[in-house]
Amino acid sequence: MVGLITKLSKWDKTRIVLLALSFALMLVSFRELLLVHAPAVFNDPLEDMSFAWYVPLFSAYVIWRERAKIIASAREPSVVGALAVLCALFCGFLGMRGVQVRLEILSFASLVAFIPWAFYGPRMAARLFFPAAFLLFCMPFASFLDVVTVHLRLIATSVATVILHGAGADIVRTGTMISSSDGSFAIDVASPCSGLRSLFALLALSAGYSYFALSSWPRRALLFVLSVPIAILGNVVRILSICAVGSFASTTFATGFYHDYSGYVIFAVSILLMLLTANLLGRGEKK
Repeated sequence: MVGLITKLSKWDKTRIVLLALSFALMLVSFRELLLVHAPAVFNDPLEDMSFAWYVPLFSAYVIWRERAKIIASAREPSVVGALAVLCALFCGFLGMRGVQVRLEILSFASLVAFIPWAFYGPRMAARLFFPAAFLLFCMPFASFLDVVTVHLRLIATSVATVILHGAGADIVRTGTMISSSDGSFAIDVASPCSGLRSLFALLALSAGYSYFALSSWPRRALLFVLSVPIAILGNVVRILSICAVGSFASTTFATGFYHDYSGYVIFAVSILLMLLTANLLGRGEKK
């Protein structure tokens, strides 16, 4: 590595120093986001984004793993890239002034690819696109898309009701509530049980897995899209199991202990379905 650096021209060494300095200034500028705002969002029970702690680590791993290809993609500086950096900085300025975490994260993720674009051209930005875009999974969307939870709850309860009727269960659905006709148990699918938060976690997992498991971007995109119905199906299965436990055991046990721990099992099933889907999509691909 030392021998390689000594062979570089003075201009190349200057670019490396300026690139390192730019990223150092970026980290200093976004210190409030990195040390205060983002951790507060990740720990917020309303957002339920515990998985987001691993997102930056995965992006850093991808960059390290692809470092040889990233270095090989270096070309001449780009004026367009410099303009993109200015736009991202303006977005970050607005986010910092208004304490808008989503704008701050968008700006930070963009700069991960735009700064190298400015110094080394668009090919390097293309190599860094995925790890930079993956950082967007740190964005808090659960509260922002809270209106979607109502529709997810209705879909899950409707599908669960149809399946239960097909199995011969005498149940009634009222909005997002499923209850037995004799009133022996009643379960309301509340907002935290809509499946929206597990959907985001599964989307991040499928995006990361598809990047290494599949070689073509169309198949990666298809697995990413299919993870949405997989997550919804997992939530339907969870609701069905809660109803079954509530019917044969007790509503208190079903909505208490079983409800609190069944999510881990159902999420594991969703991951298994995602892996099976990826295996089907990857058939015929060069590994």
